[in-house]
This record gives sequence, C-alpha cells and structure tokens, in this order.
Amino acid sequence: MHAELLTQRVVEIIESAALPHLDSSALVAALAVVLAGAGLVIVRDYALGGGDSLPLLVAEPFPRVEASLGVVPALGGIDGAVTARLRRYAEHPAVDGLVIVNGLTGDIPRPRALSGVPMRVAVAGTRTGSDAS
Repeated sequence: MHAELLTQRVVEIIESAALPHLDSSALVAALAVVLAGAGLVIVRDYALGGGDSLPLLVAEPFPRVEASLGVVPALGGIDGAVTARLRRYAEHPAVDGLVIVNGLTGDIPRPRALSGVPMRVAVAGTRTGSDAS
C-alpha cells in the first residue's frame, strides 16, 4: 500500500474510533491498540537516532509493506516546537508520511508536507470525515 493510501486508511481508522479525551501518552497507547486491531503493524517509540523517537511507526504487515507512517499526537495543535519535531521525523528514511493526531476540530494551520513527506491531520474522538489534505 502506497503512503497516500496508507495515510488515508490510518486517518479513517483514527477518526472512526471512539477515543476518550486522553493525554498524549495514553492516546499513543490507545492508538496502538486501535491500529493493531485493524491489522496494521505498530512499533512504539521507534528510535530515530540522536535521542529522537517517533511515538508510533505504522505499516502494512509483511509482505505488503510499501510505506510506513509516523503517527504523532499534537493535542494542543501544531506550534513551532511541534513543527521542528515533525521535521526531524520527516527527515528519517523510515518515514514516508506523517499523521498528526489532534483533539481539535476545524482547520489547523500547518504545511501539507515537511521535507517532502506528506502530512495529514486526524481528529481524535470525533466521527467526522478526514481532512482533505
């Protein structure tokens, strides 16, 4: 599954899940269960080197692995510090796309891609359609 299709699937899974309002670490744990239950391969705290770790790395199971995505909670929105962290994630060769999980509805200002890696936002805890990035 190519990165774009995997990203769309992950966003749909996250937005259709009934996730309570959680803090970031509890949200990562809940997302890992939900995404693994949907048949995806999950790696928590994927080491990127230099002290960075990606909260979740998601991929299709072997042998269909064509792309892997970073799933990152940003419950308070995307500010400069979050954008810098996302840029570091996007620069890693294992990351073909990023899904930012937010608890806010409405448009969230952000770039559509960082370092050539596409980004999408999934709104956790709602059952709205995915954003049309």
